[in-house]
Amino acid sequence: MRLVIAGVALLLVTTTAAAAQSRWTLSAGPEWTSNLGGFVGGRVRAEYDLLRPTKPLRLRLDLGAYWEPSQSFSGTYLDGSTVAGWKQSMDITFGLSTALSPFPRARFAPYLTVGALARQSWRHSSSFYFPAGTVSSTSGTSGDIVFPLGLGLRARIARHLFQVEVRRFQGLHTNSLTVGTNLPF
Repeated sequence: MRLVIAGVALLLVTTTAAAAQSRWTLSAGPEWTSNLGGFVGGRVRAEYDLLRPTKPLRLRLDLGAYWEPSQSFSGTYLDGSTVAGWKQSMDITFGLSTALSPFPRARFAPYLTVGALARQSWRHSSSFYFPAGTVSSTSGTSGDIVFPLGLGLRARIARHLFQVEVRRFQGLHTNSLTVGTNLPF
């Protein structure tokens, strides 16, 4: 009899824990630029759903970071002059994003996301221009507001929630592809 009661209690606990969705999502993936040779780095994001994630409209607190290793670039202008150099950057973002899904409780739920994020970025670069022979070296930090726009897909697979999201940061010419899952707390 104790074994039956313990089994039923265990079943209720695991079913309740699986049905209760976590509000935390952790995502990571590559980010690249569409200009200057397509610099590639990595983006990590943590999101907390301020509204219940089973609603069609989700409001999320969004915290992210980007890191790009040192990368070289070169190019030729129309007048025949060339430019070459290297660049390295990183940033931290914080803000709000919303997601609109027509089928929030479906096994596969597509969604549209838009946000407003405060961004603090750090850059270090050096460029060499030929035949002029000028060298340009920059290092610094800046803060601005960025507006990501994206498409995503949330999938429920074996009691776990996964998401794939493609974002474009308006005005920055950068794109990201992140894959994430809900955290168990």
